[in-house]
Amino acid sequence: MLARHIVWILAVSGAITAGGGLAAFLTPHLFLRLGFGIDRPESASLFFVRHWGVLILTVAALIAYCAYVPSVRTPVLVAGATEKFAIGIFAFFGPLKRTSGMTAIAIVDGIFAVLYVVYLAGL
Repeated sequence: MLARHIVWILAVSGAITAGGGLAAFLTPHLFLRLGFGIDRPESASLFFVRHWGVLILTVAALIAYCAYVPSVRTPVLVAGATEKFAIGIFAFFGPLKRTSGMTAIAIVDGIFAVLYVVYLAGL
């Protein structure tokens, strides 16, 4: 059943992921404040958040691309699910005090990761 809807699932999840990447890249101060409760980030933190934004955009572009190019879907979804599960693990079990923004990001990414794994498993 999931296979019938995978194109729009990947297109939508890719677009949502791209929004997060753009937010991190273009507005790192706001991203850190809303997502992680950091009001005065150091310049090194801003550098890494912008870089993280570019990486998120890259994953988002690959997810959207694989919606329409099934031949690359498996490796892209394995990488995408790994990245999305990782943010959940870091948010819920990492050393930072969890914020509502982090929780929301982790939950949404976790849902996408589960959908990718269910699709790959053929369920």
